[in-house]
Amino acid sequence: MPGLRPLLLSLSLLLAVNAHAVTVRLTASDGMRIQVSLHPGDVLRIELPADPSAGRQWAIRGQAPSQLTELGSAQRVFGGRLSDQGTSSFAWRAIEDGEGELTLVYGTPSSRAATPEKICTVQLVVSGDALGPEEAHPSPVSRIEQVAAYNRTEPCADCSALTEHLVLYRAPEETPFVLRRTYKDAPGGTLTSVMTGSWTTSKGAADPTATIYTFTAASEASIFRLDGERLVQLDAQQIPIPTPPNMDTAFHKVAAP
Repeated sequence: MPGLRPLLLSLSLLLAVNAHAVTVRLTASDGMRIQVSLHPGDVLRIELPADPSAGRQWAIRGQAPSQLTELGSAQRVFGGRLSDQGTSSFAWRAIEDGEGELTLVYGTPSSRAATPEKICTVQLVVSGDALGPEEAHPSPVSRIEQVAAYNRTEPCADCSALTEHLVLYRAPEETPFVLRRTYKDAPGGTLTSVMTGSWTTSKGAADPTATIYTFTAASEASIFRLDGERLVQLDAQQIPIPTPPNMDTAFHKVAAP
């Protein structure tokens, strides 16, 4: 995957995915430039540090995109009324296909309106099969089990480092995943992209003893072979994709947080 690959692809290229619902959480560690690709039913949660004692907090500029319906927001203080430790929290559920932009601004009420101290921009894509009436309120988070997590590093032509974090989940009749990519020092500054999708396993076509993982998201699909604690990416013929010399681009299993 050389170079910076945006998630905002033409809708004509989108692939069908199985219904799933998972929660994507964004924090300050994801930076201020974020791209998110969600499936209808997914929940987007954003939690950013605030300074309540100085009257500084995060707020939505304008309105959230029509693809999202608000689940709630809160301003929390830790350590007493005059503490400078707090958070601004927001939550939405993705409800329909489309693209939009969500902008959060930070500061006092007056500075947010004039010149915000910080701006967090989230470019949003929602696509995939709509949830049916019986799935309008997908399984609660408590019923979702984390199966495994993996990290990998890839070459990047226009950023200093591309790192990926993949988390696999399982819920009743659902196998969602969340893939987070971080493009460090990309043009315009570090960029984080997050996508959700569904994963399945099967036996290999050429090697029936191999376990093949297929990941399907709205904007892309890929296949990997399980190799011990690693996931090795394959091409359409289930042949490992060549990697640059002296570089390991496989996903490596990591301990759950």
